[in-house]
Amino acid sequence: MQKKCLFLLCTVLVWTLLFCACCPAGAEVTVDVVSGSVPFLVNKDHPVAEDFVPAGLIPLKGNTDEKLITLKYKDLTAVREAVDALNEMLDAAAADGVKNWKINAAYRSIAEQQRVLENKISSTLKDHPGWSRSRARTHALNTVAEPCCSEHHLGLAIDITAKGASAFKGTKQCKWLHAHCWDYGFIIRYQEGKQAITGFAAEEWHIRYVGVEHALAMRDQDLCLEEYLETLPEDETGARMEIEEITPEDLGL
Repeated sequence: MQKKCLFLLCTVLVWTLLFCACCPAGAEVTVDVVSGSVPFLVNKDHPVAEDFVPAGLIPLKGNTDEKLITLKYKDLTAVREAVDALNEMLDAAAADGVKNWKINAAYRSIAEQQRVLENKISSTLKDHPGWSRSRARTHALNTVAEPCCSEHHLGLAIDITAKGASAFKGTKQCKWLHAHCWDYGFIIRYQEGKQAITGFAAEEWHIRYVGVEHALAMRDQDLCLEEYLETLPEDETGARMEIEEITPEDLGL
């Protein structure tokens, strides 16, 4: 396990160096986040580069069924494969009589994630006037990722709830989602009992697209993504994280 963690950390470092060497300051680098053999891991220990942008982002508006879902924000985007899987899943839910979904979040840029964190810190300070900013920030990080450490940067994570519900947990939408999302390539990314591993409190609304094969395996083995990746052969995990050399010509520079 230590060897694999060291490999992943070195991979992140190499990735960052390649981006810095090949891209001008402020340039964005699009990354294919779905074609690898194993799911892409982003967390506190495996951040993305500051100029990271997933390839294949499309708007949810116009690419999802407005009869089935409401978008909290009209400019929400996600990677096409995740949107296609979402549509297939919600069509199946509708066939089972479960509708009225709401999408609260999908892809977020690094800057957007910073704003989300700052807003959470501010709201925490309002709720706890006697707390220091440092304490409020620590509390906020239980539910909001640091910039560069959020799965929302991948364009594969979606926060989905029930339209008009004050709480998602216990709704028919939540029950259906937790029973069936795996069949369409999604996982419940942050589950009860996994906080010590994922670093986040349970979020019954946060789904992550990983593909059907991986989703079913994680469901059947009751594993979160971090645990699942540890079960894979090291050469397979390494192949997913292998970085091809990036040249200025590749980026059109």
